[in-house]
Amino acid sequence: MTQRIERPAGWRFHTGKPVVEPLDFVTDLEGEPPLSLHMIYTLDGAYVPAVVRQPGAPPPWPAVICFHGGSGGLGHSFLVEQMRNRGWLFDRLADEGYLVCNAEGRMENEDQYDKDLPAVLDHQDVAEVFRYVQRLSVVDPQRIGTFGVSHGGEIQMKLMAEIGEGPAAMVPSEPAVIEFLGLQHEGGADEGWAVEDSSGPRVEEKLQFRHDVSDDEIDFPAAWERIQRISDDVRILVLGRDDDHLQGLFKKLHELLTRAGKQAEWATFDHPEHAYHWGPERSGRGYEPDDIQQATIDRLIEFLNANVRDLSSRPVVEPAT
Repeated sequence: MTQRIERPAGWRFHTGKPVVEPLDFVTDLEGEPPLSLHMIYTLDGAYVPAVVRQPGAPPPWPAVICFHGGSGGLGHSFLVEQMRNRGWLFDRLADEGYLVCNAEGRMENEDQYDKDLPAVLDHQDVAEVFRYVQRLSVVDPQRIGTFGVSHGGEIQMKLMAEIGEGPAAMVPSEPAVIEFLGLQHEGGADEGWAVEDSSGPRVEEKLQFRHDVSDDEIDFPAAWERIQRISDDVRILVLGRDDDHLQGLFKKLHELLTRAGKQAEWATFDHPEHAYHWGPERSGRGYEPDDIQQATIDRLIEFLNANVRDLSSRPVVEPAT
């Protein structure tokens, strides 16, 4: 969709009276830790949820926007539950002085990326979330980072291809960049696939790319053009997982970023669980991360602090429009 500036949602149909801003909605949530629900207005008038936790220090704050690895469309209750009972990473970020925004777009529409559709896709929702966080008066718009795992890693790359610049740093972890790089695969479901049968039309067991992925195994011209859109100023840490079935694809993303002259780093860890970065669920004893989870998040925090929180002399970048 290209009508973002010319005809944004909410301004197209009205009764002759001006649309009153803000179109977003915010409310505080009960319980601990203190959270607020932000319903963010998107391109076609739909709202997507974001759950925000503020740090204890006085504002303006640096911020980290986090994206889970699911398809999207899980709703605010999922985001709240994640922050309250699988919130070890969020606790760490808040303790480091970040405003934490746990967000998602609408349900993913697989294999429709970069097609001329009369519809809004989830990465466009995420772009609106980023712009929204930039506008918050308590946030320093020059110090915003992003983090996400699996689809949440790919959606960061789609976000950057959409807006070009804005985040100071991003951490795509186990980034399932199947669409972003145009991975050539035979992982499609059978013809009888239906939405209610699965989370998507791909069969994960058929997607085995542990090997080094060549340029011929992706849509290289499209992937290269998308990567060229990314600002040379953004710092990127690609996190892999040693035995993941898409480890070769994660490496390929880092390789292409490096070939394109982007400021990209690579780290990989040996953990048996996909999306282990979020940490364990809360137990009666609190959170008990294992050694690899601890080492991974220490690396993540070190990277974000150096490239987001502790920034002092970056060139001024106007908020994305």
